[in-house]
Amino acid sequence: MAQSETLHLAADVSFIHTDHLWRTKGSWVGYQYYGPDFYEDIARIAERGLFDMLFFGDAAETPEIYGGNFDAAVRLGIRWPKHDMMPMIPVMARATRHLGFGTTMSTTYHHPFHVARLFASLDHVTGGRVGWNAVTSAYKNEAANWGFDTMPPASDRYDRAREHVKVVTDLWASVEADAIKLDRDNGVFADPSKVHLLNHRGKYFNVRGPLPVIPSPQGRPIIIQAGQSPDGMDLAARYADLQFVARRGLKSMAEHRATLDKLLVQHGRDPRDLGCLWLTRVQTGHTEAEAREKEKRFLDQVPPEAGLIELSFHFGVDFSRIPGEMRLADAAELVRKEQVHWGSFLEIIDTEPPQTTVAEMGRRFIGERASHIVGDAKQIADRFEELHDAGGRNGGIILSKSFAAPGMLRDFVELVVPELQRRGLVRTRYAGTTLRENLNA
Repeated sequence: MAQSETLHLAADVSFIHTDHLWRTKGSWVGYQYYGPDFYEDIARIAERGLFDMLFFGDAAETPEIYGGNFDAAVRLGIRWPKHDMMPMIPVMARATRHLGFGTTMSTTYHHPFHVARLFASLDHVTGGRVGWNAVTSAYKNEAANWGFDTMPPASDRYDRAREHVKVVTDLWASVEADAIKLDRDNGVFADPSKVHLLNHRGKYFNVRGPLPVIPSPQGRPIIIQAGQSPDGMDLAARYADLQFVARRGLKSMAEHRATLDKLLVQHGRDPRDLGCLWLTRVQTGHTEAEAREKEKRFLDQVPPEAGLIELSFHFGVDFSRIPGEMRLADAAELVRKEQVHWGSFLEIIDTEPPQTTVAEMGRRFIGERASHIVGDAKQIADRFEELHDAGGRNGGIILSKSFAAPGMLRDFVELVVPELQRRGLVRTRYAGTTLRENLNA
């Protein structure tokens, strides 16, 4: 990110066909998950709204925490199925010219050489519009799918992640930007003095290098990180260009940003080097009444157990076995032991009334996991300004995936974006052709 205070826009489109959305009126009509038409359509809409990126989170597993099996997740279509979205990105890139794409690969389960080579290659295919969401992975079933009998402890996963991301960034830098000569007269393709071995020998990885890929169109792919635990914050402060953050109030947003800024300085970086995209669920319409009617329809079609399934998935605890009348705060120790999104659970505890029960949070979790806004364009824009100010005007908003697609995204682009532009909060044209150029503008 740069000194610009532009409010940047992204949309989380992870698994938007599932998670209590596949039945939503107007969503997925005439489309199939395995076909590209739907994603091309979404990409064009997002580019029309001058979004910086579409984002795909991932966890290569079938949820089995709730109830001790995958029955509820499969039956209701909640976080299942999960196709690998990497192949869809070149398709969406061909349908657009400026829109960026963030996608996920795990530092726990993938080798850094593979990650560096794949993302550098994908950056060329897209013309410099790719970001790597570097996750440590925190789900038991995913660990089992990759051959682990138990999920590695969080401290080990982050220790490995720090080495992993450093190796990836060193590989991306192993071929200097001006290494390629293409001197036909003298028969010189590239200058060997500008291509460097790594000879990395670490605790987790041994990598010789160099990376056999021409330098990235945007210098290197954007690095994204979303951890809110102390280890996650530290990893972001060391390496990330963007952090995705789920905070539920202005106070906690400001505190998060202040903590991140201190860590950035400790690691020799400028606070403006790392922008935060604040996760926000939006429901809008031509009027507030229309938006509230849409919100009611959305919540009415959510299965009663969906919130508890999501709580179980996010925090690694089977909430079907916890008495509904238990205070949510009293379940904190169970969550802490699982080492799954502990920072996010603390955020909920800190922002909920002390007497909130497990059953109450289960009913509200789908709609209120993160910041959410229901209203007309001016109301949405008012709230976005407050959120942007609380975050130090260093980043922007990533729309939560709980929306009917492509209709809700189209409504946002047609109704809210013009109001944001009128206020000078967002751009009226793209600054460049790469994701980094647009994020830095």
